Amino acid sequence: MASRLFALLVGIDNYKSGRIWNLEACADDARRMKQWLVQDLQVPNTNIALLANKEATKHRIEDVFMSHLVNNPAISQGDALLIYFAGHGSSMLAPRDWCEGKPRHVQVLCPYDHDTKGPEGRVAGISDRSLCSMLGELSAVKGDNITLILDCSFSSPQLSGNAHNRRGVRCTATEKARKEDLFSGLWRGAIGKRFHGKHGFYQDDCPTHTLLAACKPGEMATEWKEGGRFTQEFLAMRKAVPLHQLRYLEISERLDPAGRIPQHPVCLGQHRDRVLFDGIPFVPDTNFVPVEGDKDGLRLHMGAIHGVVEGTEFSVHSHNRCGSLNPSLDSFRVYEVHPTWSLARRKSISKHGGRGSWARITRWNTRTPFRVYMKKTCSSIFRHLFCRPSPNELDGIPVKEGLNIIEVENSTLADISVGVHSRAVRVQTLNQLAPPCRPVLEIEKKDKERSALILDEAARYHMHLHRTNPENPFRDHLQLELYLVDPQSQRRVGQNLLVNGKADLVRTLGNSYTVVLRNDSDRDLWPYLAYMDSNGVDIHLLYHPRPSSPTPTLPKHGSLEIDLRSYSLPQLDSGFLKLFVSTSYTSLGFLEQSSTPIQPSQPELLVPRPPQLGHNGQEWDTALAILKFSNVTQGRL
Repeated sequence: MASRLFALLVGIDNYKSGRIWNLEACADDARRMKQWLVQDLQVPNTNIALLANKEATKHRIEDVFMSHLVNNPAISQGDALLIYFAGHGSSMLAPRDWCEGKPRHVQVLCPYDHDTKGPEGRVAGISDRSLCSMLGELSAVKGDNITLILDCSFSSPQLSGNAHNRRGVRCTATEKARKEDLFSGLWRGAIGKRFHGKHGFYQDDCPTHTLLAACKPGEMATEWKEGGRFTQEFLAMRKAVPLHQLRYLEISERLDPAGRIPQHPVCLGQHRDRVLFDGIPFVPDTNFVPVEGDKDGLRLHMGAIHGVVEGTEFSVHSHNRCGSLNPSLDSFRVYEVHPTWSLARRKSISKHGGRGSWARITRWNTRTPFRVYMKKTCSSIFRHLFCRPSPNELDGIPVKEGLNIIEVENSTLADISVGVHSRAVRVQTLNQLAPPCRPVLEIEKKDKERSALILDEAARYHMHLHRTNPENPFRDHLQLELYLVDPQSQRRVGQNLLVNGKADLVRTLGNSYTVVLRNDSDRDLWPYLAYMDSNGVDIHLLYHPRPSSPTPTLPKHGSLEIDLRSYSLPQLDSGFLKLFVSTSYTSLGFLEQSSTPIQPSQPELLVPRPPQLGHNGQEWDTALAILKFSNVTQGRL
């Protein structure tokens, strides 16, 4: 599920004016903020606009503010919005009738072209009055879940032009811009509107946004080569406290950058009692499932239908939120498995961990081996000649224990082929169930985190694809049917395209399909339908019953139609429809793994319902359909 957070990040080290001293770490601070959003909070790159140095002119910042935030149709009311600025701040004498309160000074953010001549006169920065008006417009159309982070300062009484004193201070004097330039550069939406500018950006009762500032008025925001002291402490905080529980006020209380120049972070605004970003990015993580019991013996809400076997191991955690500190409290091993739940004991008697209500699988203990063929490339040959191989790596790619990953010498014996090149890792599935596929999965080697996950994800993909119930209780009672949908009538047309579990499809622009599940058994069933991309390692849930459903959605001697018109798939050669069914409800949200989600989010999917714990009567089964595409064009399934 993509994070509902959007950000505009600005970092400026090098200024156009020779009178303004350059900084060292502002652009890197903005990039580090982006890295945190992308890696920890799972924010898509398309949700983030980053302007650094020459890109961050006054007009460019204002234009991107409008296009990326105010006029962005992808942003809904209540989505989390972040505006971050690292660079110089400044202070100018206020012109007559500038605003209510008659302040002596106007606080301004210094864009790249601050205090230089532009087509409309001299650039006097982005004033407090302008930015507050811009944030007011944004709040009116997108809601008040807006966070403004300023790693800069606006007054520098101790500098006195001394180059040594001003080193590492994010504040500059404005020498040439005049009072009239403030009016000429005023945001058009601020003209004629009331603004009480006595406190500049430090508006204590502002209803439109919450401000996190690097220092109090009159203090100096400082930096060193490693980064701004405020930004550095802010990002370090994520490793010390669970962010999904942290209120804005607590952030300013916890941040105390050490240094010779006093600097005390400030939090202001009517919504400062809220949790950071109003909790929007900290969505439930489907990799975590509930556990019950005491710390010596636990009931795990996962069973045989999920791939759990005796010996499966899991860690216990205090919460199930993405992007928030969540260390392991204890480790357990499964000793008794049921269809949708299992029982586990602590791995070590001597270990005294904490109690938690959420679990994450750490070792699947897979029985069937996952066979990997490592292609011989120039890069891999060089490594074999000059580097000592690690026992937990295959050609430099980390291998996780418990997934039974083995290397084979012949590609005809492998489930997947991996080539480690100088700049990328290329993966091609060699599954015998489907025709040969193009090697479309390619990962840049600089993306070390993704490269480290690839074998783990591929092995789990293989496990879920081939996993079945040996007893097959519903083998002769389940049927999958696939039909083409007429674009005009929106009804299915023609015959069932699946013949003996296989369908040859011609992908044409505008084609859409529907799946019909038939249950000829005497049991009501809960169905879970996944699409598995044979070109890579992606698994997408196309259908998952909601926990709020009062009864099984695939009744005995009944059927269920699943409309796939809203699911746009990438260009593929082949794939699989994998159906799981059970006689009691469970959550299979953890199955999903994808870099490009293809289905709308289903919030209820992430809220598991306690399993039925009876020892008798629970059953589960699977069914598989193979889809082969030809004449591939961009279309829909």
